[in-house]
Amino acid sequence: MKVAIIGSGILGVTCAYFLNKHGIDVTVFEKECEPALGASYGNAGYLQAGVPDPWNAPGAFMMLVKALSNSLTGKGDQSAFSAPIQALPGLMAWGLKFLRHSNQRTFLNHLIKNRNLAQYTSHVMAAIDETEQLSYCQSKPGSLIIFRDQAALDSYARTADYAAGYGAQMQLLDREALLQTESSLNSATGNLVGAVYYPEDYAGNSRLFCNQMVSISRSNGVCYRFETTADRIIATNNRVKIRLKNNEDVIADAVVIAAGVHSRKIAATAGIAVAVAPAKGYSISVPTQGWANPPKHIIADMAIHAGFNPLGDVLRVAGTAEFCGLNKTGISAARTQYMTQLVAENFPAFASSINPEHIDPWGGFRPLSADGLPFIGESHVRNVYLNTGHSGLGWTQGAGSAKVLADLIAGMRPEIKIGDYDAQRLV
Repeated sequence: MKVAIIGSGILGVTCAYFLNKHGIDVTVFEKECEPALGASYGNAGYLQAGVPDPWNAPGAFMMLVKALSNSLTGKGDQSAFSAPIQALPGLMAWGLKFLRHSNQRTFLNHLIKNRNLAQYTSHVMAAIDETEQLSYCQSKPGSLIIFRDQAALDSYARTADYAAGYGAQMQLLDREALLQTESSLNSATGNLVGAVYYPEDYAGNSRLFCNQMVSISRSNGVCYRFETTADRIIATNNRVKIRLKNNEDVIADAVVIAAGVHSRKIAATAGIAVAVAPAKGYSISVPTQGWANPPKHIIADMAIHAGFNPLGDVLRVAGTAEFCGLNKTGISAARTQYMTQLVAENFPAFASSINPEHIDPWGGFRPLSADGLPFIGESHVRNVYLNTGHSGLGWTQGAGSAKVLADLIAGMRPEIKIGDYDAQRLV
C-alpha cells in the first residue's frame, strides 16, 4: 500500500511515522524547504492534557467585535485580538458556523471531546519518547492559568470543575498559594487574585520533535520530498492522483491532507469542503541565561490570550489571535513590542534585562475549525483523508490524531472513538 501525505508539521510527520510502523510505503510532500515551518515552528510549546478548551466559548461574538474594533482603531498589532476589515468577506461563511457553535452546551461538550483526544495523545507521546529516546526540551511542569479579576477566575473555575467531573486534575489557588507555587510572579504588575493549576499539562519544542521524527522515519524508509507543492488531488479508480506544481503526477492508494491552514485549499481541488480558517498567532523566544528565578510552570493568562513557557534555555511567549486571512505575512515591530510588554507585566525584573536584539519573533497560522474540534478520518471522497483543524491544539492532539488515522488507514481499529472528529461533518 502506498500513502501520500501533504504537509510535514506535527500531524504529517507523526502520521508518516505510524504508517511506516504498519509497513506502509509513505511519501510526504512539503512545499517548504524543511519540516515544521508552519504552525509547528514557534508555537507556545504547551500541551494541554488537562483542560484543552476550544475557542468556541460563549462570548465569542464579542471577541470578534473587539478584534474588529482593535483593527479599525489602529491597535491591531498591540492587542490580543484583531481582524482587519478587508479580511472579513473571506471569513463570513466560516464565521457564521463558528458563532453557531459558540454556546455553553457545545463548548463544554467539545471541551471534553478535546480532552479525550489530548489524554490519548499524552499516552502516545510517552510511548514515542520511551521508544525513540527523543530530546525536544520536553518537561512536565504543569500549568497555571492566572487571573487578575476574581469574577473571571470564578467563571473559569466552573469550567474547570466541569472538566474535573470527567477526570481532569486541577487545583484552585488563591493569591497566596499561587505566589508560593510560582514565585517568579511575585513582582507581576496588577493584582493577581489566583489561578487554576493543571498538573497534567506538559511542554516541548514541537519543531525539534518534528525534525527528530523526520530523521527517524527517513531512516526507516519514509520518503520526504521538500520544496514540492501538491497542487491538486484527483480521485480515480479507487486510487488517488496528486498533481504537483511541476505537473508531475503521483499515484497513491490514499492521501492524507495534513497541511494546516492550507488543507482547505488543497481539499477543495478534490471537491471537499473543510470548515477551517486561519487565525494568526505570534510568539517571541527570549533567552533566559542569567535569570535567577525563571518560571517553574507553564503560565497562561486568559485575559490577554497569552502563555509563558520556560522551554529549554528560552522563555517562549505566545498568543494573540489575528483574523487576517492568509494575506498578512511577517511580524511588525509593534507586534514584537506588544509581546515583549507582556513579559514586562508579569516578570518586570527579567524584562528590564532583555536585549531586544536577542529576541526571536515568529508568526504562524493556526487552522481554526468552525466548531472547535479537529477533522480526522476519511472524507466523502474515497481514499482522501483529513488530519487538520486542530486550532491551537495541534501540538496537544497531534500524535494521538496521527496514530488513530494511521491505524484507520492500515485497516486496524483505532484505540479511541474517533466519530467525534468526523472528517465529513460541517459540510
